[in-house]
Amino acid sequence: MSQPWNQLDEQQVAETIRDSRASQLQSCRQRIALFKGLQVDNYEERLLALEKIIQVVKSFIRSSLSPSSNTTSPCLSDSPEHMLQLYDQDGEEYSEQLLYYLLTILRLSYTCPYSDVRQTFQDLLSSLKETTGIVIPKPRYKSPSHFIPLYDIFSLESNTSSSNHVIYPRSSNLSFSPWSINSCENEQQPIHTQTSNNSNTNIPKTMQDYTGGRPSDEYVRQMMIKTFTDEGRLANLFRILSFFPTFYELFHVTFTKLLKGSMGPLNRTWKSYIGLMVASEQQCQYLVSVMKIEFLYNGGDPNWLIGLDYVPTKLRNISALILKLARQPWRLNSDDISHLLAGGVLGDAWSRGELVQATLIIGTFLGLSSFIMGCGIVPEIDMTGGFIVPGQQQACSGIENELDLPTIHFDNERQQQQHQQYQFHTDHGIGLGLTTSNTDLVDTEKTTKELIHKLKIKKNSAIKEQILESFEKMKLSEEEKEGDQTETPKMTVDTNLKPDVTGEDDPTTTTTTATTTEINIIFEDLQRFVDPTLNEEIQLSAFDSDTEEYFMLGDYCWEDHGCDLANHYLPGIGDDLVTEFQEAQTITDWSIFHPVAEEVVDTSPLRNAIWYYTQKIMGVTKEDYTYSDIPTYLNDRTTHYIQDLCMSPYKIQKSDWTNIGIVLRPEEKCHVNLLVASARKQAVLCQGLSIISEL
Repeated sequence: MSQPWNQLDEQQVAETIRDSRASQLQSCRQRIALFKGLQVDNYEERLLALEKIIQVVKSFIRSSLSPSSNTTSPCLSDSPEHMLQLYDQDGEEYSEQLLYYLLTILRLSYTCPYSDVRQTFQDLLSSLKETTGIVIPKPRYKSPSHFIPLYDIFSLESNTSSSNHVIYPRSSNLSFSPWSINSCENEQQPIHTQTSNNSNTNIPKTMQDYTGGRPSDEYVRQMMIKTFTDEGRLANLFRILSFFPTFYELFHVTFTKLLKGSMGPLNRTWKSYIGLMVASEQQCQYLVSVMKIEFLYNGGDPNWLIGLDYVPTKLRNISALILKLARQPWRLNSDDISHLLAGGVLGDAWSRGELVQATLIIGTFLGLSSFIMGCGIVPEIDMTGGFIVPGQQQACSGIENELDLPTIHFDNERQQQQHQQYQFHTDHGIGLGLTTSNTDLVDTEKTTKELIHKLKIKKNSAIKEQILESFEKMKLSEEEKEGDQTETPKMTVDTNLKPDVTGEDDPTTTTTTATTTEINIIFEDLQRFVDPTLNEEIQLSAFDSDTEEYFMLGDYCWEDHGCDLANHYLPGIGDDLVTEFQEAQTITDWSIFHPVAEEVVDTSPLRNAIWYYTQKIMGVTKEDYTYSDIPTYLNDRTTHYIQDLCMSPYKIQKSDWTNIGIVLRPEEKCHVNLLVASARKQAVLCQGLSIISEL
């Protein structure tokens, strides 16, 4: 009789798992639908959504505190008092769902571009802490970057008038923000006067601390609002990209089409899983967490997140292409592509269109990994590593694991071992976490002055005439403004050499100082998404010009060849990428180190040197570029930084950020990273698509 009983137990376990999974999905969908009501520009609609969310949270709290009472359990109906599904769950399950609500509320209380949402949720969390005794999670970091203090990040609020010109890099043919000229008459009227005008006035100080310290204009703010209304979150990645709003706008469109749009033969879960595989190979925990949410929220099988052994063979086979393009793209050959096109088994073959789309995704995520780790972007507030729960030492599982099956998370010893394995120690001893010495600062400042001098003597009279004419207009505008003000505060120059004070003045955070902060901490076994056999066969290597041939852009370039192939299978995406690459390469504020002042500096020689040196590292050259310019504008330290950022971005630490080789403002360092990331992306796409086009 024991055998039937065992079979019955297994059947019951399977049914319990299915029921639990269905309950998880339903709870997740209800929460997403509830918070989606905040993704609107209308204040009254947001207010209604806020009221519903607050009622749901309070109902959850009552159920969590009284799990045995089914009569008080919340249930879903039209009544405001019954907003949740009736579950046969215990208190632990209620607490888990409540945690996901609290994490979402915590994130929005600091990163939502609407001040009324931030203030309401901040007040709610404070009230819950005082009245219920429930432990409230707290954000671990103030700034969206380990490297950039919050006061250098663009504010979530537009606190400059239309006559003020906010300095940030933009297209070389665009001297002012599109929202800064002739916008007084057409200025958007606030929907709700009380919350739109002087919106920071009534916000608690702790919340103001998190909105950012740099003035933003309406163009930057509208981009952040659009991202939030489209995505439901303003990710830390986009907070950093707001340094370059014109590029940000183009990139967001291209990225959304490529990853989330319906065009192309690959479905959305496959696209997000390929992105997850690339991020894992690059050891970029931030992107892995983001892609897990994207994968699971769009119907992905949670078993796939156990590892590559649980995914279809066809999808696993793309590992070879990922590793080749990430570690040695110059060695990609027709055999690699032919193997994928053949498949081996019926149904496992990749089509040409699928490979084109997969290559675009791989290139995009390789570039993103370089940018994210180069800028030290921290985990999202509601994801693992982005928040703390008072009283708990280890990082708690974040919202990206809500629909996941149990996975392996490292203990502290394992985390430390892996971190030590990949720890990168730069020269001068500062890789050990030491502060840069005064001698180093003098050297980099001297190098920077020499670089500025080289850029100034580089003649480009046509461009300079246009720039000077634009700045004459700016000066006239400023003079008109001075007539209405008694004294205009002068712009101060921040060299970004001050100590990082993140977390020192806010008791709600536990952020450590710059000397002890670990960058890009790995919270899970990312190697489960990397094919172990291919991982041994395809090793990271450097291009050897003595034994290997360069890929010539004269034979196959993006504008003339890759663009057409991409457009054939994904209409318009090739043209979008052409614009994106051009934008990354040409945006400028006509200065270096110091904000625009008396003289205009054409930084295009420096930008071109960074771009073409990055592609040369990857075995790609352009016939009409003068490569002798590279040592003229890039010193040894800068070239070493670019090499690591391009091929091994996981190595980048705070010491590398502070010692790029020249003294730059935070947004200029981010622009260096953007140039490297975009040049890497373009090189990968050309190398991959050129082979596909031959077959």
